[in-house]
Amino acid sequence: MKKIISIILASVAMTSCVDTVILPDNKTVDEDFWQKKSEVESVVATAYAQLRDATAIRNMVIWGDFRSDELVVTPTLPMDAEFKTALSQIYSLNVDTENEFTRWYPFYSAINYCNLILEKAEDVIKVDPDYMPGDCDANKAQVLALRAFCYFYLTRVFHDIPVTPHAYMRSGDDFNTPQKSPAEVLDMCIADLEEAEHMAVSGSTYGDWRDKGLLNKDGINSILADIYLWRASVNRDSLEYKKVVEYCDKVIKAKKLAYEQNPRGRRMGASTEEKDYYLSDVDNMYDDLFGDGNQNADESIFELQFAPNQAANVGLDQAYNRFKNDNRNGFGYFKVFKTYGIVVSNGTGLWSNGDDRRLYDYIYDANSSTAEQFSVRKFVASSGSNGSATAFAKRASFYQNWIFYRLTDVMLMKAEALAQLYLFEKERATAENREADDTYNQEAFAICRFVNDRALPEDKIGEGSGKMSIRYSNYADRMEKLVLDERARELCFEGKRWFDLMRYNYRHTAKKADLSAKLTESYVENSTEFFDQALRKYPVPDAMAAKMRDERYLYMPIHQDEVELNTSLVQNPVYKSTSKHK
Repeated sequence: MKKIISIILASVAMTSCVDTVILPDNKTVDEDFWQKKSEVESVVATAYAQLRDATAIRNMVIWGDFRSDELVVTPTLPMDAEFKTALSQIYSLNVDTENEFTRWYPFYSAINYCNLILEKAEDVIKVDPDYMPGDCDANKAQVLALRAFCYFYLTRVFHDIPVTPHAYMRSGDDFNTPQKSPAEVLDMCIADLEEAEHMAVSGSTYGDWRDKGLLNKDGINSILADIYLWRASVNRDSLEYKKVVEYCDKVIKAKKLAYEQNPRGRRMGASTEEKDYYLSDVDNMYDDLFGDGNQNADESIFELQFAPNQAANVGLDQAYNRFKNDNRNGFGYFKVFKTYGIVVSNGTGLWSNGDDRRLYDYIYDANSSTAEQFSVRKFVASSGSNGSATAFAKRASFYQNWIFYRLTDVMLMKAEALAQLYLFEKERATAENREADDTYNQEAFAICRFVNDRALPEDKIGEGSGKMSIRYSNYADRMEKLVLDERARELCFEGKRWFDLMRYNYRHTAKKADLSAKLTESYVENSTEFFDQALRKYPVPDAMAAKMRDERYLYMPIHQDEVELNTSLVQNPVYKSTSKHK
């Protein structure tokens, strides 16, 4: 942990997304610094900025996408490419504890800044009359939420993680913080988020980038829905699935209200009819979400902000666009596994028809009959594909935001919870010798269809000859898989897939996992259903399944440097043989 703090204290003169230059950290941690409202807000901006670090973005792509069935390493990557060896380890499931992508410091750096603000901000009220209690509450809400988000992210990647008790400001501080189980971490996150939600501003307060770039009520409720979905899937708890629906509905209701009250009018789509969800129409979908930052992204909830003259998105550029951030490079570190790039018309593939605009918006040269891998188009292209498989020009300057949450993600979280609630209802109905009420199932399907229809040309929506809308009769008995596939189509390459597959796995393991137990205490065998999805990019999936037989292998090892510097850390036992200590 000492290494984490040394990196934090070494950071100087970072520029926020509002052009505020942060003072060197030796001043930031000094008592004389905390005198003005602007100083507090500059440190809040710096907390967010930690996750804009190239290491953080690369890790999120690798942890959420590359570990799943979505991505493979670019086969033409030169032997001397900086991260080729580390990526090869992850792909071959032979990760060691010195792998570059087991570093967690950007998240703990953000957490430390959050702790610093929570400890110092209230004192500024006493010395700056312009810093009001309401300002302080808004700042505290953001950092409580950001800290909870970071801890949630980390526990999904590493399982047992340290929870820092306070802000670290001096090299003499005690950094030997023991790990907590996921149950302890998530309980803390939920408590912090619930506190933050009461103090946070609404999702349409500012009318500019801050509505998506800062954590507000919509962002906080999205994180809460995500945490409850994770817990519900591991615990197999119907009450927690209902909490998912509750928090998703809060976000959906707020986004609907904000759109209907939008002074710009109903910009998205030609129809003025009232809808349950307002999404960009098919022609504007890509440009609104991935082409224009979040200028027109009414669907957006929480994005990391990148902008010219402030911070380029180096990590995402390297992953999908140019592995050296050099215009002479024609490819990033990753290619798209073929399942994500081709249409299989018999319904057994991810894409069952070529009319889904996302196929061409998200993937270059999609549906080529000869390609084994494809290039990622999402984020990389500056405009939509217009339904064409032809490759469009890539960005020369890479300032694309990284999206954490958007409306369709929340809608599909709700659909996932509803599909599981239907299974609980079906089980009860069977025990009571009655017919199951399929209301939950119907609602889950309606959400999936709404998301799917948005990506179709208008003349393809509906049922009948030439129409491409999905039908309830085809999915009534496999709604869980429909939601999983719809999330893969809608959210591919956004850092979501591996965690979707982990939830899927936990719902299908023979024995229920225990979030209150550390990996050294208890673990479950992974499910065949999980292997069928997660390992399909491998030539011999069965061989890889033998190397990922239980849940311990789903989590990354703690980097060796951290194990050596924080003697309280206990390494994930499946990686113990490569660790010099515990």
